[in-house]
Amino acid sequence: MSGKLPLAALLLLAAGTPALGDDAPDPERGKTLFRACAFCHTLTPDGGNRAGPTLWRLFGRPAGAVEGYHYSAALKGSGIVWDEAAVARLFEIGPDVMTPGSKMPMQTITSAADRRDLVAYLKDATAP
Repeated sequence: MSGKLPLAALLLLAAGTPALGDDAPDPERGKTLFRACAFCHTLTPDGGNRAGPTLWRLFGRPAGAVEGYHYSAALKGSGIVWDEAAVARLFEIGPDVMTPGSKMPMQTITSAADRRDLVAYLKDATAP
């Protein structure tokens, strides 16, 4: 190889499109993924609790700390503080493994890219 970029790569760079393999999160994709979560969770301070607590101000919050939501003893005693890694791990291994005995139904997201996109969206959408 002569060290020159292939034409396709040059076109992608010129267009500002991420090249294949770029692992930058896509919050818009995460927003689409969140639709399944919206049955149980809200994202706003006035959204209130549903089957699950509001996710408003999720990042940095200890698990089991939303006022007015009745948490399982398992989640309250988990010692988890929600950060990007903890949220991603929850969906990688499932709530039944991460917090056995909690009320959250079994859900996993097998794609690391999808987990990354969901976390990016939640980080934006739940921030004050």
